[in-house]
Amino acid sequence: MLDLAAQAVNFFFSFVDAMGWGERASIITGIIYIVLSVRQNPLCWPFGIVSVGIWMVVVFSGKLYADALLQLVYVVLGFYGWYQWLRGGEDSSPLLVRKTPPKLALKLTGIGIAATIPFGWISQNYLNAAYPWWDSLTTVMSLIAQYLLAKKYLENWIVWIVADIIYIFIYYFKGWTGYSVLMAVYTIMAVIGYLEWLKSMKVRRTVIGEK
Repeated sequence: MLDLAAQAVNFFFSFVDAMGWGERASIITGIIYIVLSVRQNPLCWPFGIVSVGIWMVVVFSGKLYADALLQLVYVVLGFYGWYQWLRGGEDSSPLLVRKTPPKLALKLTGIGIAATIPFGWISQNYLNAAYPWWDSLTTVMSLIAQYLLAKKYLENWIVWIVADIIYIFIYYFKGWTGYSVLMAVYTIMAVIGYLEWLKSMKVRRTVIGEK
């Protein structure tokens, strides 16, 4: 048992040692961000802004241009989400968790399809991007998920789960094992986030008698 524990510790330190400083900083702030998001703490946003800002530089150097652009938009959405969570509700009150209206879900699905096709084609034929179609798909999905998260729509976690699973493989094949593992952690946290947000929404509706 002790030998197994020692091997696990050695693996962890070897794993961390293989990562660059940018990857380490992005992972640490990213984990803090997702944990605070699950807990509906508005302080998640500044940590998220720092995390994606660092990662934007890393993925750009790896020719994942769509992903790099995504990180830049994340920075902007980070400030937007921060404001929304604090003052985006009625009478400038904090936002509450709610379900995505069917019309909005349909609209975002259409936008996602319409954006992925040309983005993927441009990435493949003009940008010489790595994994152009998968990169474009996850970029569009992540933008939609981030918007839903900023507006505190419950279904943001479902979109994140699908996108993060795809990212696990993209980053693994790019050789960024640390960030691939982070995506696996994000996937687990997204499942927890969905369950926690759903629970809080049900408790609030029970208290106020809302359907």
